[in-house]
Amino acid sequence: MRVDRLACSLAVALALGGCATPPGTDGPPDVAGAQRIVVMAPAAAEMLEALDVLDRVVGVGDFVTEPSVLAALPRVGAYNAPSVERVVELRADLFLSAASDAAGPAHRRLENLGVKVVALDTSTYNGVFAALSELGRLLDREERARSLHLEMYRRLETIRRTAESLPRRRVLFVVGRDPLYVAGPGSHIDEMIALVGGINVVHDAPSPYQRVSVEAVLERMPDVIIDTSDNDPAAPRGRLAGDWGRWDFLPAVLRQRVYCVDPSRLVIPGIRLPEMTLLMGKLIQPEAFGEAEEHELVRQ
Repeated sequence: MRVDRLACSLAVALALGGCATPPGTDGPPDVAGAQRIVVMAPAAAEMLEALDVLDRVVGVGDFVTEPSVLAALPRVGAYNAPSVERVVELRADLFLSAASDAAGPAHRRLENLGVKVVALDTSTYNGVFAALSELGRLLDREERARSLHLEMYRRLETIRRTAESLPRRRVLFVVGRDPLYVAGPGSHIDEMIALVGGINVVHDAPSPYQRVSVEAVLERMPDVIIDTSDNDPAAPRGRLAGDWGRWDFLPAVLRQRVYCVDPSRLVIPGIRLPEMTLLMGKLIQPEAFGEAEEHELVRQ
C-alpha cells in the first residue's frame, strides 16, 4: 500500500483506534490510565517505550526481549498460552497481546477476573497506527500518540517521494526455510517493499506469509533477495549469497543483491516502521537511499 493511500486510514486510526477483545465477552470497563500492565507482544512493548509508560509494566511475555529494561521482569508465558495465574498474581489491570485463537480461553478467563485484555493487530501499516492510537487512549497518552503518528507519517511520506520515480525491482523476502516461507500480500513487509519501489515476486500469494516451493520463486527471477529466516543472533549478516548462491543465474545472485538480515530489523512491525522502511529502501534501491551498512542488519 502506498503511503499516499495511508493518509485516509491514518485519519480513521486516529479517530477510532484499533483493538479487539475476545469474542463473546463484554469485558470489564475501559482502564484509562492503566497502572499495572502485562505486555505479550514485542511491537506493543516498543510502543509503550515510545509512549513513556514502561514504568507501568509489571510482566512480559516470553518473546518480549526489548526494550532491555524489561528483561528482569517476570515472564508469564507465550502469547498463545499465557499463565492466567501469573498475570493475576502480578495484579495487572491491562493485558496487551496479539490476536490469537489459541489464547482465547485464557483471555476470557482474564476478562472474567477483571483484567482488561486488548489484542492488538500490528501486522500491517494500518494496524500499527490503529494500535498506537488505542494505546494512547488507554494509557492517557493521546497527545503523545498523535505526535508519534504524525512524525511517523512524515518520515514515511519522505521515503515514498524519494522512491516514486525509481525503477521497480523484483524482491523476494524470506521469513523461513525448510520449508520455505515468504512474505506475501497483506503483510507489512509487502507494503514496505511497494513503498520503496519494489515488486514482491509473490504478490499473488493467497496469504500474508506463504509456504512456497524453491522452484516457484526461482522462476520469478528476483532482483533482490532479503533473507531473515535465521533467528540466531550469531548468524552471518550482510551482503551474502549464502544458500542462494547455488542458483547463480538469479539476478539477485549475479548482482550481489542477496542480504542476510536479523529478523528483528524488519519483521517486527511497530513504532520503528519508518526506520524499517528506510532500511528496506537501502536494500532494494541503494542508489537512492545509500547502501545498508552491516551494523544495520544485525540485532540491536
